[in-house]
Amino acid sequence: MAGTMRGCVRTLSILVLLGLGMFPWPNPRCASDEAEAEVTLALIGGWLIDGNTPLPFEDPVILIAGEKIKAVGRLGRVRIPPGVNVIDAQGRFILPGLIDAHAHLEGLGLGEQDAPFTDTPEKLRQVILQNARLNFLSGVTSLRDCGSSELVLKLRDQIEAEGPRLFAAGPQLAKRDAAASSSPLFLEFDGVKEARRKVREQIAKGIDFVKVRLTRQRPLPTLEELSAIVSEAHRAGLRVAAHIDVPYDEAVRLALMAGVDTIEHMAPLRVYDDRLLLEMARRNVIVVPTLYQLQAQRVDPLEKNEEELIEPPLQTRLPPELLHALTQRAALWRRTVLEWRARGYDPKRALREAFRALTRARLLGVKIALGPDTGSDLVPHGRFYKELVLYANMGVPPIEAIQMATRIGAEALGREKELGTIEPGKLADLIIIEGDPLLDPEALRNVVLVIKGGRVIEVPRHEAKSR
Repeated sequence: MAGTMRGCVRTLSILVLLGLGMFPWPNPRCASDEAEAEVTLALIGGWLIDGNTPLPFEDPVILIAGEKIKAVGRLGRVRIPPGVNVIDAQGRFILPGLIDAHAHLEGLGLGEQDAPFTDTPEKLRQVILQNARLNFLSGVTSLRDCGSSELVLKLRDQIEAEGPRLFAAGPQLAKRDAAASSSPLFLEFDGVKEARRKVREQIAKGIDFVKVRLTRQRPLPTLEELSAIVSEAHRAGLRVAAHIDVPYDEAVRLALMAGVDTIEHMAPLRVYDDRLLLEMARRNVIVVPTLYQLQAQRVDPLEKNEEELIEPPLQTRLPPELLHALTQRAALWRRTVLEWRARGYDPKRALREAFRALTRARLLGVKIALGPDTGSDLVPHGRFYKELVLYANMGVPPIEAIQMATRIGAEALGREKELGTIEPGKLADLIIIEGDPLLDPEALRNVVLVIKGGRVIEVPRHEAKSR
């Protein structure tokens, strides 16, 4: 079924590409009529996927002035000022910078076995910066860190100098419960007054959004408590993300009533009541399902050997000791899943059921942003494209998966006026890849150039293309 669907998409894409020349190109668009001298960079040639339109455009011209996009049009219809640095993308695809909407910069993909690599402040600092760089080289120009220590906030300048734009929640808010295990990554509260105070303290420390946990491991906050958290964040212009990790209609209903902006993980899409999904769509609540995590932990360990577990180019970028630790972690998951399977569990069926729930939500109008829970068990940084590939393999048109990872990702950040698409006035965050991601989504791992805020970073050639 999936193969047939991919074949249909491939055929349609070829017909579209052949026919594009017959369609009129839209009039060149400019951010303003400011002087041409402000233009510092021009991208020309190849194909453009702008994050908005359902079709790629051939032979584009993108003019960049400083850190912003000044004009977008077609070669021959947009004048390139003399003396401007020109990058020719002939034979390649230009896309908006990718947005990882759910990541943890302090995680290495080893679960509790991260500890030996992060057990001192200096080791943790190096891990955070290494992860930021890995994401950037893979085309991620904006990253939403959905829960970390305050060290991530303190390293913001270095993270953004070496990696993506950072949108960080800092420690997560959790309802206090004497019987529940605590964590330095949680900020516990009990009562409306304390909930508001915790939010204000985090805002003073420079968070970009608030993350609150709604789980069965703890009592749910009251509606008054959660509403206080949301109103305090919204008053400061920040958004609120709710973590819901098991099918839990009551938690989803509470999150919607309180006015959260995004809901994290797959469980919210498994609700029994379609009215909750319709309410998500009506309120424009975006869901970040972290779906690839399910494949990485429960399917890949059974189907991939040690050499296949981490593919190039990431394989060449990770330290040997981390690669070895990841293969050991995969072996542990393999044993666990085999035990589950002996008791009747089918990991592929679980993945199909998860995707069926996601499809149901999409049909009801729920917006989906992509973030694989990067940094969690067997989801190391630097391979965000795997989530897009999974969606495409399961039947989502590749152009839509790309929009989930760009335009809708920007909406999840609350920064859709600045990020997520290639159009005049927006920040110049773009990537250039080899290969056609509409015919072969795996091409998204072949990033050859990353541009963030008009600054050009060339990915080392020996790493750029790996087939």
